[in-house]
Amino acid sequence: MADMAGSPSRNDPKYAPGAEQMRQDIGVGISIAMTLLGVLCVGLRVYTRAYIVRNMGIEDWTMIGAAVLTIVFLLEVIAGSKHYMMGFGGLSLTPELMKSNIKMILAIIVTYKTTVTVIKISIVMMYLRLAVDRTFARLCKGTIYLLLLWQFILFIVVPAQCRPLNKLWDFTGRIQGKCINANAFYLTTSIFHILVDLWILVLPVKLFRSIKRPTREKLVLLLVFSLGAFSTIASIVRLQFLRAFTVSDDPFYASLPINTWSMVEVNVGILCASLSTLRPLFSKAQRYRTWEALGERVRSRSASATSARKGFGNKSGSGSPQATKEQDIVFERLITLTAVTVRDPKEWFEEVERPPAVPPKDERFETASFKSGKSGHSEMLSPGLTVPPLVVRKI
Repeated sequence: MADMAGSPSRNDPKYAPGAEQMRQDIGVGISIAMTLLGVLCVGLRVYTRAYIVRNMGIEDWTMIGAAVLTIVFLLEVIAGSKHYMMGFGGLSLTPELMKSNIKMILAIIVTYKTTVTVIKISIVMMYLRLAVDRTFARLCKGTIYLLLLWQFILFIVVPAQCRPLNKLWDFTGRIQGKCINANAFYLTTSIFHILVDLWILVLPVKLFRSIKRPTREKLVLLLVFSLGAFSTIASIVRLQFLRAFTVSDDPFYASLPINTWSMVEVNVGILCASLSTLRPLFSKAQRYRTWEALGERVRSRSASATSARKGFGNKSGSGSPQATKEQDIVFERLITLTAVTVRDPKEWFEEVERPPAVPPKDERFETASFKSGKSGHSEMLSPGLTVPPLVVRKI
C-alpha cells in the first residue's frame, strides 16, 4: 500500500518493525541453502568423474567454474545484506546506502549473468559428446558462440549503461549525462536466456528419434535430459519479479526476490546439469558399464583406422551398417549419461566427420602381418600401426 503520491508509506505492513529484516534473513537463508546444494552436487560430480570413472572432461571443468561463480554470487548477496541493507525499502536507507546498493547490484548482475552463461555452455559441451553428425555439432558450437557473444555484450553494456556511470546513482540530478533504458535491456537479457533454455531442451530431440531403441528407454533418457526444464521454470518466475521491479514504487525493496530467484535459478541449473553424471557413483552396474564403454572406445578407434585403410565406410544410409553403428554410438553415449569421453576436447571445435563402418571380424586383421623379432618388442601389424605382441591375437 502506498500513499496518494505513489511513493512508499510507513503505514504499509511490509515496512513494519522487524518485517524487512525477517524478509532479508529468509532470502539469505534460501541463497545459502541453494548454494550448498549446488556446490555439493558439483563436488560429487568431480569425485565421480575424476576418481570413479577417471574421465574428467572440459564440461566438468566448466561446471566447476560455474560453482565458483555461484559462491562469489552468494558472497555478494551476504555482503550486500550485511553492510548495505540490501532488500530493505527505500524509506530505511540513507542516500549513501542507496548508492552502495546500486553498485552491489551491478556486481551481482554481472556475476549472475556470467554464471548462467557458463552453466549453459557446460550443458552444450556435454551435448558435443553425443555428436556423430556434423549438423548437430555445428548447432552446438553455434549455440556456444551465441552465448559467448551475448555475454560479451553484457560486459560492455552494464558498466556503460550511463555516461558517466555515476549518474546511475545520482539522486540530485546535478550530474549531466545519458542513460539507456536499463529495465528494457535486463528484461531482454532474461527473455534471451529463457529462449536459449528452451532451445537447449529441444536440441537433442532428433538424437532420441534417430536411435532404434524401445520407447521406454527413449522416455527415460528424455526425462533425464529434460531436467533443465526446472531451471527454465525458475527463470520464468524470476522474470515475473523483474517485471514487478521495473514498475515498483520502491525498487530497493523489490530487488530482494530477484536476487533470491536468481540464486535458485543458477543452482537448480547446476543440479539439473550434474545429476545425470552421478549414476556411476550410486550404481555399480553403471560403473562397470562405463568402464566397458571406455575400453570399447579404444577398440573402436583401432577398428575404424583399419577399416579406413581398407576402404570401408564410403556409403551410408538409414539401413546401412554405418548408420546402425552411428545409432549404437549415440545410444551408448546417451545411456552412459556423459560418463564417457568420446572425443578429445581439442577436436570439439573442429569438423566432426562420420565414423567409418567397422568391417566384419574376419576381415579386420586380414592385412595384418606379424614379424617376431629376437628383442620381443612390438612389431608392425599394418602400415603405421604398432602394438605390443601381447595385444595381437590369432584369428
